Amino acid sequence: MKRLALAAVGVACVLLGVVIGAWWQHQPDQPRAATVSLEPLEVGFAQDMSSHHLQAIELCHALASPREPMIDALCTQITSAQNQEIGVLSGWLMLLDQPQTSPQPMAWMGAAHHHSGAHMPGMASWTEMDELRRLTGPAAETAFLQLMIRHHRGGLDMASHAAQHATTRAVAQLATSMIKEQSEEIGVMEPLLAARGGEQLPYP
Repeated sequence: MKRLALAAVGVACVLLGVVIGAWWQHQPDQPRAATVSLEPLEVGFAQDMSSHHLQAIELCHALASPREPMIDALCTQITSAQNQEIGVLSGWLMLLDQPQTSPQPMAWMGAAHHHSGAHMPGMASWTEMDELRRLTGPAAETAFLQLMIRHHRGGLDMASHAAQHATTRAVAQLATSMIKEQSEEIGVMEPLLAARGGEQLPYP
């Protein structure tokens, strides 16, 4: 059921991207050539941040119910915000006729990317995801907070690089919005983790 829910999220994101793409194409006072031109760094950011966001949503789905109300509200906020952002990023990629995922993940960050291989910063491993699905109660909430805080820190690295180096205003603005949003969510999660006696996972 959780895999079906995640698949439904993916379909919804693509549909939202199509709608945004169609709207953007038909704006009368924006020349088509200007609206679909993005630098390679910006394309890579759109591709990799979409994939990064999808795992954040998957982390929320992997956390078993019942959940403490504050964490449940946090998951709702994360899922809603990141679904909307995936829709925008997917819309840009569709307009550019670019694949939704990059053949060279994290290449757009170049030397600024200090993580091993093509692994995106902050991402949970398959083993960590499976362990989260197995856990219940306070142990599950603690593991979720640890993984999501680390995941958001990785997202902040990616968004910060895009905000600093993007030349397209819309890309820089979205990246800046992500920084604000995910920083605030980390600020909520850190005391929740501390209240459960949990320690943050090493990062990077």
